[in-house]
Amino acid sequence: VVTAAATAVGGYAVKIGTDFQQSSNSIAASVGLSKEQMGGFKDIMKDIYADNYGESFQDIADSISTVAQSAKTLDPSEIKGLTVNAMALKDTFGYDIQESMRAVNMLTEQFGMSGKEAFNLISQGAQQGLDKNGDLLDSINEYSVHFNQIGISAESMFNMLLNGTASGTFSVDKLGDAVKEFGIRVKDGTGDEAFKTLGLSVDA
Repeated sequence: VVTAAATAVGGYAVKIGTDFQQSSNSIAASVGLSKEQMGGFKDIMKDIYADNYGESFQDIADSISTVAQSAKTLDPSEIKGLTVNAMALKDTFGYDIQESMRAVNMLTEQFGMSGKEAFNLISQGAQQGLDKNGDLLDSINEYSVHFNQIGISAESMFNMLLNGTASGTFSVDKLGDAVKEFGIRVKDGTGDEAFKTLGLSVDA
């Protein structure tokens, strides 16, 4: 019995090792990593696996590859953090990792925040019901630039979306579009009369 058990354990260990190596190879091929770079990425995969993320080494490898292809860095520690956050959003809200990374990249580019901060905003927004119509990530991608152009921060953008949905607006896309239209009318002067009617200074 002991011999049979030992043989079974040995076979399982060999399978784990084979799966790990195959998954490592898939990362190297899909991201274009050198042998030296791959050392850090193997450590990422081991750490994420040990933390019980993903269904298998290959699942983790696919996630790492998607993040690395989208991120503007190949630093292992940063890739690990982004991957863990992306996988957490996938597990919790069903978000596609590539779509999550698109939204995160938009937030970091427009508002100068870190990837971790961007993931936190998305997660908090989803927890508070901003994605009830499934358009939160698309709205982030489409309207972040318009909020930024009129001086609204990322945190204020999410608060405005939250206030709008709490007031009964059907979707965050409608709210983002309203800010976009507002920005257009501020910049082209077609909103000047409305400001005056409200008793506001157009110049200010």
